Amino acid sequence: MRYFEVFPQIALQDQNNNYMIYTNIMARVNLIPSLINNPSIYYQYNIQEGDRPDIIATKYYNNPYRYWIFLYGNNIIDPFWDLPLTDYNFNVYLNDKYGASANANGQSVLAYTQTTPYQYQKVVTTTDSTSGLTTQRIYNTDYNTYANLPVNVVSTNYFPDGSSVSVTTSRQIQTIFDYELETNENKRLVNIIDKKYAQNMEQSLKSLMSN
Repeated sequence: MRYFEVFPQIALQDQNNNYMIYTNIMARVNLIPSLINNPSIYYQYNIQEGDRPDIIATKYYNNPYRYWIFLYGNNIIDPFWDLPLTDYNFNVYLNDKYGASANANGQSVLAYTQTTPYQYQKVVTTTDSTSGLTTQRIYNTDYNTYANLPVNVVSTNYFPDGSSVSVTTSRQIQTIFDYELETNENKRLVNIIDKKYAQNMEQSLKSLMSN
């Protein structure tokens, strides 16, 4: 099934009073909300370099035209910006966004973004000796707060049973490049709707669009 094939048709009059039939791509339906909101129907997938919605649909549904199921399941409106950019497009994006600033500073875009702070951060790392679990929390701060933070300070609390909890407080600068890369990478983990629901979703879409 091709996604827009099931959309309703509308007749519009042009400036010469002729009527043309168009697909109403603005039509919207509430497609199986109880299914979409059920986390048990999903499994997670890390998008690989070169993956596109149609490629992912081919991998998991054996049908590239089921790309819309993948987009719908992740509430993706713009497949270009809502999914991670490829390495090539990421570099194009950096050049478009920071090229003028880099030139003004006499630097390449890569050098500029890798040396210019985006934000200042406080890092608190906690380690539990019993479980061996280490957790890290990062807090964005202003420059003055950052400047007064310790470079690296460790405090350890010991308990009667011999266990301990160590807290390390440090600071770091997040560069423009690191921020943009992290933002891009955070789009990589997506949800895939189990393929056993794919046909049901197609039939539901057809039924709703025909009403």
